[in-house]
Amino acid sequence: MMKFLRGKKGQGMSEYLIILALVAIATIGAVIFFADNVREQISNLAEEIAGSDATVTLSAAYQSQATSTYNLSDFTDSDE
Repeated sequence: MMKFLRGKKGQGMSEYLIILALVAIATIGAVIFFADNVREQISNLAEEIAGSDATVTLSAAYQSQATSTYNLSDFTDSDE
């Protein structure tokens, strides 16, 4: 009976290790997918902790996108 219970305990541990490995792979995949955004957020967080204002960096980075103008030709096929 004790031998049977020991086998179950080991099986449970290996299942937890498989789940842990899958979570780690999913986390690595998410970090790779969002790498640029994560890198920028961590950089801004480090700047804030250091005492400088990271909102200036954010404003400068997004200001070029906000001031650019678009017209209909940007969203349609130009082959027609």
